[in-house]
Amino acid sequence: MAERQETSVMASIQDLLREHQRMEEQEKVAAQTRAQEEERARLEAARRAQEEEERRIREEEEARQRKAFEEQRKAAELAALQEATIQRAKMEAEAQARLAEMAARQEHERQLNALKHDKSKKTLKIVAIATGIFLVLAIGGGGYALKVSNDKAHAAEMEATRLRDQITQAEQDKAAIKAQLDNTKDPEKIAQLQAQLAEQNQKIQNLNKDLTQKGPSRPAGGGPAVGGGGGGAPGAAPAPAPAKKCNCREGDPICTCL
Repeated sequence: MAERQETSVMASIQDLLREHQRMEEQEKVAAQTRAQEEERARLEAARRAQEEEERRIREEEEARQRKAFEEQRKAAELAALQEATIQRAKMEAEAQARLAEMAARQEHERQLNALKHDKSKKTLKIVAIATGIFLVLAIGGGGYALKVSNDKAHAAEMEATRLRDQITQAEQDKAAIKAQLDNTKDPEKIAQLQAQLAEQNQKIQNLNKDLTQKGPSRPAGGGPAVGGGGGGAPGAAPAPAPAKKCNCREGDPICTCL
């Protein structure tokens, strides 16, 4: 009877030990599982943070590239506008000079045709000399006006080129300041760079304003000078004709209508 009880007690103790061992193993497996899940969660969070940082950097770079492209496009459009204005001014100056020369030649031919019917050799000589002088002065005035206009157009082109170079350099300085601003975390340095960036933006704005104002104003100012120099001389003879009726005899040297 005693042996049977002892065997029962030993079996119970062994069952308890096996149950305790099983529970320890379960707890160990559970701890390992929790550790693995925590590690996976940590790695996933790190991966997401890295992807978010890469996305932010990529978006900032794309925005910077878009802004640089837009600034380059505006500068190219402004340069093309200035170049077109200068070329148009040159073409107008040349056209006005050619018109002045043609008007002078036509007036000379008209005077010569009128003098063919005049019997007075003295009158013919005086008028021929006067019209010859008039033709020389008209052609000279037209050539001088064309030279002055070309000089002004060339000066305007040089000034526009100088301003465009300054704008390009200012844009490069601005980009360098922005790069420094992106790479610093010092509050004092950030304030200094922001002030420099604002100053650079104002400089670029002033240069663009000067380029817009000085470029078109030169050709516009040169146009009347050419027209006044080339059109004033040839228009001196034909101007009175439509203004009032002329009753002088054709070929009269003292007539004010001719």
